[in-house]
Amino acid sequence: MEVIIVCHTEFGFVYKRRFVGDKNAVDGVKKGVRNLVDIADRYDAKVTFAVCPEVAEYFPKNVNHEIGLHIHPGWQEFEFQGIKFYVGDRYLKRHCKQSLNSTVLHDYPYEEQLEMIKTGKEYLTSVFGVEVKSFVAGRWSVNNDTIKALIEVGITHECSAVPHLKSDVYDWSKLPRICMPYHPSEDDYQRKGNLPILIVPVSRMIKGWVVDLEMVPTVGLSWLKACFKEYYSQNLPFFHICLHSPLMTESYFMDKMDKLLEFISKHKNIHFKFASEIKEYKETISKTKILPYVLGINRNIIIAFLKSKVLNR
Repeated sequence: MEVIIVCHTEFGFVYKRRFVGDKNAVDGVKKGVRNLVDIADRYDAKVTFAVCPEVAEYFPKNVNHEIGLHIHPGWQEFEFQGIKFYVGDRYLKRHCKQSLNSTVLHDYPYEEQLEMIKTGKEYLTSVFGVEVKSFVAGRWSVNNDTIKALIEVGITHECSAVPHLKSDVYDWSKLPRICMPYHPSEDDYQRKGNLPILIVPVSRMIKGWVVDLEMVPTVGLSWLKACFKEYYSQNLPFFHICLHSPLMTESYFMDKMDKLLEFISKHKNIHFKFASEIKEYKETISKTKILPYVLGINRNIIIAFLKSKVLNR
């Protein structure tokens, strides 16, 4: 099995075990990146840092891991439990035409998406001196124009897919829950085709949750492990973990990341890869396996289940 870790590298901090994207919280990059590298290096794991252009100057030096591009377009104020913060990218806001304030790429016309992606990629290349090949869209939001623009600028790996999920800002509903990397179709980024870019989906648990470290307070670490077991027990060739860099400024999340990588690394034939090293696999057949989740039932998931029952009354 090939395992990738994609870190969405942004400003921010952790409040009540939730990521808050505050622009003044630069330690989410300066310290978060370094802490994640220290943990990953213990297990010879590789990390793809999907870097927002606005944070590039705060990125630690001498990090021997992959640099990708992460784009949050627009500029909007959000609020979480009384804390107000902005989503967007100062560098792109200054250097690109943006006819909207929307924080989702699929709202923008092709020409504006292309300019943001091209400008961001060129800036990261100038700062880091590397060819950027991987990409993550802010809020998981892409459309066919995004894929076209990524191909135009030479991006080879797109890592924004959250399989079989849909919201008002993204649509990946056509993908199966357990989805391996695939080349998309020109007419539909959710269908297999032969475009020269690989969609690299995030691994997904049952009940709609993706393998994002931020989900640990909700479902417990045991359910992230259960998802890995579900994939591994079927000899699936690929597993994708994601997280935001500010989580790695908190001892709680650092401990969970360490334990998750320790658990994964104990299995046979595990190969940690950068996102850009992933290739399309031979056709695989997967099934939903409930047992790992049943065995991983914990206090967090019971509370989450009870809350969902109350809210749905």
